[in-house]
Amino acid sequence: MSETNLSPAPEPPRSLLFRMIVGTVLGLVRAVYKVKAIHPERVPAGGGVLMLSNHVSYMDALILAAACPRPLRFVMWDALYNVWWMNGFLRYVGTVPISATRAKDAVRTVATALKEGGLVCLFPEGEITRHGMVNELRKGFELMARQGEAKVMPVWLDGLYGSIFSFQGGHFFKKRPKQFRYPATVFFGEPLEAKAGNAAAVRRAMLAMSEQALLAREVWKLAGEDRTAFLNALRLREAEWHRPGDVLLCLEPAGSVVHRLVRELARLLPGTKIIEAMVEAGGGPVVAFGSLASLSKSQQGERLFFCFDADAAQIMALQAPKALRGYFDAASGVLVSAEVPNPPAAEGEECQHGTRAGTLGRLLPGLALESLPAGLSVDEAGFVKLTPAPL
Repeated sequence: MSETNLSPAPEPPRSLLFRMIVGTVLGLVRAVYKVKAIHPERVPAGGGVLMLSNHVSYMDALILAAACPRPLRFVMWDALYNVWWMNGFLRYVGTVPISATRAKDAVRTVATALKEGGLVCLFPEGEITRHGMVNELRKGFELMARQGEAKVMPVWLDGLYGSIFSFQGGHFFKKRPKQFRYPATVFFGEPLEAKAGNAAAVRRAMLAMSEQALLAREVWKLAGEDRTAFLNALRLREAEWHRPGDVLLCLEPAGSVVHRLVRELARLLPGTKIIEAMVEAGGGPVVAFGSLASLSKSQQGERLFFCFDADAAQIMALQAPKALRGYFDAASGVLVSAEVPNPPAAEGEECQHGTRAGTLGRLLPGLALESLPAGLSVDEAGFVKLTPAPL
């Protein structure tokens, strides 16, 4: 196989043919997806901009292109860029190829495209989420932005986890579309100067937009009086753990945070049954929900066991291999984090861990860092921990 030429890709032509091809493709995207753009006016009208988005599905690039008021150029791994039946089109639309094994060339290629005044988009996670939450942001983009003298623009894609091109359910495409004109919302954040647009700042901006997005969803019309429990259920539903046919076993008393969560989950997952004892399962796969107090009630016959509690220190120290830990804030009743099963790794990729020892689990979708209870922090991979006390 010939090696990809990583010289700067030229700015795509703006001929009538080019506009017709791009217009047709984006028209098809808008026909299948109900694309909504929030704050598109924040996109600078000119100059180099490095747009950074979370990565949820194989359709993300086209959704972003359909929502953005400026033409976008995308960064793509050279292995995909080199596929013979895609290469011609990708070159025509100005895709910027980079190599995972030639980091310096990748930085120079993107920086050159930015210096030319291009609006270049990449997905800093480097891979599509397989657990529904944000992975660690790779820091190579920081150097690209600085060398390209470009602004950094965080973006949040909302609503696409669960679409047929996402990995919801453990696989993509091999599932039925949930609805025609699938809703997809693109939140454009405030542009940052290159020096300020580091991985921590971009992640903070992404998570703030994720909270706005979740609170703006139409599903809130289903919420009853217990909005905290509904929010907890909505956020946990976004994570990768549920399978069709699951029966929910609640080991906590009525009125507790966990019991209220399970009740709302059953409303959000059509056809889901709640039971209070294993004998009621009828042979179906059981997902149990409990706390540290009810941990002893786990009968090891469950498909999954969630252990949610407000005692952060005890949850972090929990030695129960089959328990998926999670933390809720005692004062507000908000479920902050949860572990989920480790999803299967794609060929040639590392596992996107859903669990990690010594943590409170992954920060659940739709919670800004500013909304974290005091005493908690989130590491680069998205796991919640107790903040060390100052010396």
